[in-house]
Amino acid sequence: MPDMFPQLENAGSVGPEQLVSRLLAEPDSAQGLPSEYLVELVARFADDGLDAILGSALVIISQRLRNADVLGDYKPSLQTLTYLCENKTVAAMITTLPEFDPVDATARSIEEVSLLGPFFRLSAYPDSAPKVAENFFKNAEERYSADLESCMNGLRGTVHNIQASRKPKKQARTMFGVINNIVRSSPASRESVLAYFAHILRLNEKRAQMQVDPQTVASEGFMHNITAVLLDLCDPFMDVKASKIDKIDPTYFRTTRRLDVKEDTKISGTKEQSDEYYGDSRPQQEHNFISEVFFLTVAFIHYGPIRSCVNYNEFKREYAEVKRQTERMEQEMGRMGGSTMPMQEFLMKRMKARLEAMASHKYAYESMLMDTEYLSQSMRFFNLVMSWLIRMVDPTKQHPWKAVKLPLPEDVPETFAMQPEWIIEDIVEFFIFLGKFCYQTPTFRSNPQEEIVAFIITFLRNSKYVKNPYLKAKLVEILFFFTYPLGKGIPGELEPMLNSHPLSLDHLVPSLMSFYVEVEQTGASSQFYDKFNIRYNISHIMKTIWNHPAHRSKLREESKNHELFTRFVNMLMSDVTYLLDESLSKLSEIHQIQTEMDDTATWEAQQPQQRQEREGNLRTLERQAQSYVALGNETVHMLQYLTAEVVEPFMVVEVVDRLAAMLDYNLAQLVGPKCQELKVKNREKYHFQPRVLLSEIIDIYLHLSCPAFVEAVARDGRSYKKEYFSKAASILLKQRLKHSDDVASLEAFVNKVEEAIQCGVEEEEELGDVPDEFLDPILSSVMEDPVLLPTSGTIVDRSTIRAHLLSDTRDPFSRAPLTMEMVQPGKSPQVCAGSGMY
Repeated sequence: MPDMFPQLENAGSVGPEQLVSRLLAEPDSAQGLPSEYLVELVARFADDGLDAILGSALVIISQRLRNADVLGDYKPSLQTLTYLCENKTVAAMITTLPEFDPVDATARSIEEVSLLGPFFRLSAYPDSAPKVAENFFKNAEERYSADLESCMNGLRGTVHNIQASRKPKKQARTMFGVINNIVRSSPASRESVLAYFAHILRLNEKRAQMQVDPQTVASEGFMHNITAVLLDLCDPFMDVKASKIDKIDPTYFRTTRRLDVKEDTKISGTKEQSDEYYGDSRPQQEHNFISEVFFLTVAFIHYGPIRSCVNYNEFKREYAEVKRQTERMEQEMGRMGGSTMPMQEFLMKRMKARLEAMASHKYAYESMLMDTEYLSQSMRFFNLVMSWLIRMVDPTKQHPWKAVKLPLPEDVPETFAMQPEWIIEDIVEFFIFLGKFCYQTPTFRSNPQEEIVAFIITFLRNSKYVKNPYLKAKLVEILFFFTYPLGKGIPGELEPMLNSHPLSLDHLVPSLMSFYVEVEQTGASSQFYDKFNIRYNISHIMKTIWNHPAHRSKLREESKNHELFTRFVNMLMSDVTYLLDESLSKLSEIHQIQTEMDDTATWEAQQPQQRQEREGNLRTLERQAQSYVALGNETVHMLQYLTAEVVEPFMVVEVVDRLAAMLDYNLAQLVGPKCQELKVKNREKYHFQPRVLLSEIIDIYLHLSCPAFVEAVARDGRSYKKEYFSKAASILLKQRLKHSDDVASLEAFVNKVEEAIQCGVEEEEELGDVPDEFLDPILSSVMEDPVLLPTSGTIVDRSTIRAHLLSDTRDPFSRAPLTMEMVQPGKSPQVCAGSGMY
């Protein structure tokens, strides 16, 4: 008879402790409990102490798991939890335990003191499991990439078996299975799970800050695993057609007490509008499960994996810097030979040890963040989030069932404007991470791409809907990463979509042009330098789509919008002027230092400190040159193919003289007397291709060869010289970069310029000295259409002030705000009525 009942191995253990070892063993095994016994036990004590029996035993199992990692024996504990939660009564009972969601938990402790916390924290992230990284990726720098990839896949498989298996039969034995069973056990249990997750989020709001002590918040693995489970809970409504998108309540953040976004920056609303919208008098309501899970997932991604992506980015920069320092120290010690000091050897040993530890942590990070299954689930979810955001601004509220029509109305819907800005920020951070670090994975190309294109174009085309210019800049950055060629002759993943999506064909070119102008003034202290990186991305995208006839046709259509296109061209010219000037000056300085270093005797005779300073200057100049030359190349190239398509907009009076002067100046730099200063070693290192640059500048002259441009070049007395064109033609013919027909066209152009110069000289002689009151005070040229600036009382030529206002919206004399609508007709008392002659 006694053999029918489990016998105690340790008579000293009493109460729930007696059950722990039996529960941890396989059910129906010699060491475990019979399945039927457990079923009867649960049925007998369901309403009479089940929490004190099985609940307390589960608490003990959870407590024992607090210091475990995936290298340890965690599987029996996980299997016990998942097995017991398959029983609906046990699953419902778990949420009634005070340990399920401890009210006194802190951001850091909740993953240890809550019942499910120790299970959720099992991961490979180095912040909470450094031994896992060091065990799997020891001596990572010396191992083959295939070996490391195998280790990463093995680690990912382990984590999948904890989070949620893609195989339906195994899902019940994962944390997803546990949560799913609890949620389905009763309405009260479902509410407890939602409250538990919301509690974790409220405790960990600091995780979204730029600088936070990791010891004061939950670990990355804990947040990542909960996110993975929530993504699986969202799976039923993440179908391609977004069939249940209408179930997601856009007013959720306003009508729930579960999450508080009142203090967060909003997409388009001001602080005052936000305070009123989210005030104490706001309505409260119950929400369906789809809305609850959707917004919890949005928030967990924000505080969890997205923050981990940011941390990984910073970690990679730190890792690269430590690697550079180690290499420099090795080189320095190599030069010293056997005369190194013991302290140097000690520091070298420490640097190498730190580098090895960081390498193992890097691969651990990548095992978690670059997991294809996690990335794919995240991309599917973000596709849904983007559809939901577009649906909010769609006047018909039918997107994505019926595609949104652009442009959108002028007024931004309040529900959209009052959403937290970080929703869009997380979308762009995810896709940039995907394009920057995960391009080798099949994630992007194996998931639908229509929604990311629709999202980007919708909010670039309707710029006022998103007030933060840097978020819009990141939308452009996504297009840049996914149009960048994967290899020689292999287009980027988004190129086919941009050349076929209806929204792209109709709105991409005008959106890019408009944003090119908009980034001139971002309001940030770094706006001057930021704009070049943003515009570099725009120019690359334009180059990628340029071969498609629909995009070129759209450019011709937009060029008829005189005001926008003129501002666009003005910004383009300003960028070319600055970037080429900086590029060529940096190359000249590099040439000077390289020349000094070539004189070995003089160089070695300098003091070591002086040499180090010069070498440091050289490295700085090289970095600057690489950046400026790359940016300059793309900008000149864009000017080259734009002038091949349209000429008239470049001939407006506000633009044509500046354009001619800019081209003449840079031609003089490339072939004039100072061109020898640009000869640097290893030109490819700086992306410097002077012959290609020269060829494209000559192309621009040929594309614009019309009477207005000829006269503008003739008016440039500062840089124009006929012999520069002759030298350029000789170089291009010799290098076979231009056909003889092109050179003949160039000669014909120069001859016309020379004729125009001669005509101009004769006109000046005939005109004589012009009184000062008839001269433009900025350009000192004769005013043809004088206007009065009411903000300073100054009279200038209309074309002069129009050109000034293209890049600066203030009076050049008083610095007061000024627009063309404010200027008044100006009349000098000496001007004869109707004649304009003095």
